[in-house]
Amino acid sequence: MGILDNDTVIVDAILTKVGRQKLANGQPLGVSQYAFGDTGVDYTLYNASHPSGSSAYGSAITSLPMLEAVPDDNVFLRFKLYGEGERNVQNFSFITATSGTSVTISKIAGETESNPITIIPRVFPTVQNATYDYKILDMRGLVAVTDGEVQIGGDFNANNLPPFDHPDPVIANIIGAGNLEINAAPQQITSQRSIGVEIIRDGAAPAFVTVTIEANNTTA
Repeated sequence: MGILDNDTVIVDAILTKVGRQKLANGQPLGVSQYAFGDTGVDYTLYNASHPSGSSAYGSAITSLPMLEAVPDDNVFLRFKLYGEGERNVQNFSFITATSGTSVTISKIAGETESNPITIIPRVFPTVQNATYDYKILDMRGLVAVTDGEVQIGGDFNANNLPPFDHPDPVIANIIGAGNLEINAAPQQITSQRSIGVEIIRDGAAPAFVTVTIEANNTTA
């Protein structure tokens, strides 16, 4: 979606292939999320010394030609907006998972144990020895190795972890950790499943990792 010109509030909205298919089938689009981006905006053109006063400080920016909307966020939303209206900020901090955003706790062949995975986050701009908070969205049947404080919902704690057959998902919060190692408890996982892990740090856009856990309750 892009603004057609600088003198109107009309926007140019184009649909992705999925959106066009939904319309062709008579289905509602069901838009529930959106993002703003400023690709193509040169903020160095902001001139606080403009002779016409404060109303013209950003005139060079608002006079820039608008990009045509294209359904490819690698082109049109390369620079997404994030923040709460702060001024004089060129780059917002963000987190990436250098270990990957999709990882698997795999079963050891011939054993009822699993290979652990390590989630390794990085924050940009870089902070040496940075620590993070993690939210494991379902801790059942899992073991976390961390130097942070572990808080688990319900009556569970780091020494009393929820079993895989616990009827409801149990959220675990890990506060002030570096890297996070997660493994499946031996013989616990009776069927493959996936969980989410959110990586959080104050002042930075969070990262999300999907962890797939293979069944490990048999030696097969």
